[in-house]
Amino acid sequence: MINRVGSRLNDLLFHLVMALLLVLLAWLSSRYDMQWDWTRQGSNSLNPASIDILRRTPGELSVTAYVGETAKLRDRIQRFVARYQHHKPNIELTFIDPLRHPDEARRQGISLSGEIVLRYEKREERIQKVDEEQFSNAILRLGRDNSYWIAGLSGHGERDLTGKANHDLGEFGQSLKQQGYQIAGLDLATSSGPPDNTALLIIASPIRALLPGEIERLSEYVAEGGNLLLLSDPDNWILGDLIQQLFGIEQLPGTIVDANVKALGIDNPAIAVVPEYSNHEATRGFNLLTLFPQSAALTLSEQRDWKATPLLRTLDKSWNETGPLSGEIERNPLAGEESGPLTIGIALERRHDDREQRILVIGDGDFLANSYLNNAGNLDLGLSLSRWLVGDDQLIGIPAPQASDRELHLSKLAIGTIGLGSLIVLPLMLLAVGAVMAWRRNRA
Repeated sequence: MINRVGSRLNDLLFHLVMALLLVLLAWLSSRYDMQWDWTRQGSNSLNPASIDILRRTPGELSVTAYVGETAKLRDRIQRFVARYQHHKPNIELTFIDPLRHPDEARRQGISLSGEIVLRYEKREERIQKVDEEQFSNAILRLGRDNSYWIAGLSGHGERDLTGKANHDLGEFGQSLKQQGYQIAGLDLATSSGPPDNTALLIIASPIRALLPGEIERLSEYVAEGGNLLLLSDPDNWILGDLIQQLFGIEQLPGTIVDANVKALGIDNPAIAVVPEYSNHEATRGFNLLTLFPQSAALTLSEQRDWKATPLLRTLDKSWNETGPLSGEIERNPLAGEESGPLTIGIALERRHDDREQRILVIGDGDFLANSYLNNAGNLDLGLSLSRWLVGDDQLIGIPAPQASDRELHLSKLAIGTIGLGSLIVLPLMLLAVGAVMAWRRNRA
């Protein structure tokens, strides 16, 4: 009797201790968040460089993912962002279905399901895929304190970085502001040249020639290491002659027509499609299709002072049409019409003092205009090119974790042994065990 009571007391004490331990564990789990990543390559953890970026970005970070409500991508994004929230709890994740909220998606220039917009202290960045390197670098750019000044040349009928007309670049200028850049106009006729803090000068499709004094100031700006973005248009010889004079880049006559756009449901042949990009820092990680309406082809002479890279090229079945863009259009080699691929964007680089000078010449200004900015990946390309031009591309490299044991290599003997064991030996062993158990049961 005494032993039975003692046994019950022991059981009661054991269950009481277990209950107290469970309560203690629950309390500890609510107070302390501990995680362990047991994968060999740490594929479920953030890279130390990403963690350091989060520590240097103390403010609240807003993450908006434009994904459909039933998309499996939502779960993937949620798990991915949770890795960042573990180190930075003040990250707010929001999902918006672009199909149910098309106006919001259109206002943000969303062209791809799964696109993510990050906002921090009135600045924003966007990425196109769930990738730690892109996500962390976007946070890195958002957290930078330095501001870059971007000036747009004015006084010659250029596309205005603050203008609202269809041909202006006002929406692109607003996007640059949201990225943290400062925007200003520049009239070379009334100034001594771009201010010293100008990180980039944009010359977008002037329709009146620059005065000799303005060209001289512009040449001095280039000679002193200034960065330039030059946006030309078909048969715009005002800028075409200036580009050739300064950099030896020739603009071909006519407008590029592209037969490939029919496959995209576009009836206008004067829209060139660019689906792939050169292996260059300006387009690193960029993989969106872009559209270039009314663009001009460029050719490059031998460069001695500059490192030149053809950055944007059209596909085959394109050419520079010099005739009317109506009716039946066919390439006429006798009229100087060259077959594609054609170059419509050239990047120039050289060392100047202790830094790199960067020039970008594009034979199209419409792709960044208000009318076409939100087509395909035009906005994202414009922002990527701008970051490279101002030198805001000093990013971190985070290699994707690769498991070292994903493949199992077996010899033919090993494969045969496994097959023989699983198909013959193992079933015979199970039969033998069953027979022995039945024999022992019958004897009992």
